[in-house]
Amino acid sequence: MHRFRNIVALAFLVNYAWSIPMQLTIRKSTNECFYETLEQGEAVTMSVFILSGAELKATARLEGPIAPASVDDPEELYNLEQKFIRHNALMTVNEVVDFEHMNESEDEEEESSEDEEPIDPDDPDADEKKRMRRQKNREKFMEIKRKKERKRISQHKRILKEGEPFIYTAKAAKAGWYRACLEGTWNQVIAEFEMRKQSRLGHVDEEGHVITWEMKDMLEEDEELEKDTASQEGIKDEDFQATREKVKELRRLLNEIQGMQQKERRRLAMHAETNEHSHSRMVLSSLLETLLFMAVTGYQVYTIRHWFSGAPALGR
Repeated sequence: MHRFRNIVALAFLVNYAWSIPMQLTIRKSTNECFYETLEQGEAVTMSVFILSGAELKATARLEGPIAPASVDDPEELYNLEQKFIRHNALMTVNEVVDFEHMNESEDEEEESSEDEEPIDPDDPDADEKKRMRRQKNREKFMEIKRKKERKRISQHKRILKEGEPFIYTAKAAKAGWYRACLEGTWNQVIAEFEMRKQSRLGHVDEEGHVITWEMKDMLEEDEELEKDTASQEGIKDEDFQATREKVKELRRLLNEIQGMQQKERRRLAMHAETNEHSHSRMVLSSLLETLLFMAVTGYQVYTIRHWFSGAPALGR
C-alpha cells in the first residue's frame, strides 16, 4: 500500500519525473506504474525496453480512466484505483513484451472470415463449389500467415538490430487519470520504462507516437533560432542565415548521434543477456543429456548382467 501511495504522490510532486526513460527493477509478480491525467482524444505513448532478467519478457499495460481528472489528492486517487475494474475500462491495453523470442502479440487481430452460405448437397456443382471454397480459405490463411511473418520480421529487425524499444500509443476516449504499468509476470526484470503524453510534449511523429523529450528540446531550440534576427546579433543577414542553418544541422546531427548511441547500448545489453541465456540453456541441456546417457548405460549394464546370471551356460 505504501509503495502505491509513494508512486501516486510522485505524479503530483514531480511533473517531469519521466522526462527520460526511467530504469526500473521489477520483481517477479509485481508491477511498477506511471500515472498521468489525459484530456479526451489526447494521445499517450508507452515505451518499454527490457535490459536484463532471467528472461527478457514482461507484461505492459495501459489502462484508464482509473479516476476523474479533477482528483488531486493522492489518497483519493489510490482509493479509486483499488476500485478500478479493468474489464469495464474504456482503455485496456495488455501486451506481452518479449525481447528474447520476438513473438507477436497473442491478441493480434485476425481478419474475420465472412459468413459463408451452406452448399446444397443436391446442387450438381456442389463438389466444384466445395473445392473452390477450400481453395479460397487456403489462400486467405496463407495471406494471414504471410502478414504475421512480415510483422515478425519487422519487429525483430527494429528491436534486435536497431535497439528500438517496444512502443504503444493510444488515445484517451474520456478525460481522466490513466496508468501505464510494467509487470514482471514470469521473473524479475530491469527495464527502461516511459509514459509520454501529447499535451506535455506537444507533437506526435509520423507513426502517430508522442515525440520524445530529446525531440521536443530540438524543436524548441529551432523555434528559438527562428525568432532570433540578424539585427539582434549585430551581423549581416546572409551570415546570420548561414550560421543559423549550420547550428540547426549540428543540433540534428548531435541528436542522431545520441539516439544511435542509446540504441547501440540497448542492443549490446540485449545481445549480452540473450547470449548468456543461450549458454545457460546449452549447459543445462548438456547436463541433462549426460545424466540420461549415464542412466541408460547403467540400465543396459544391469540388464546384461541379469540376463547372463539367468543363463549359466552362456556365463561359462
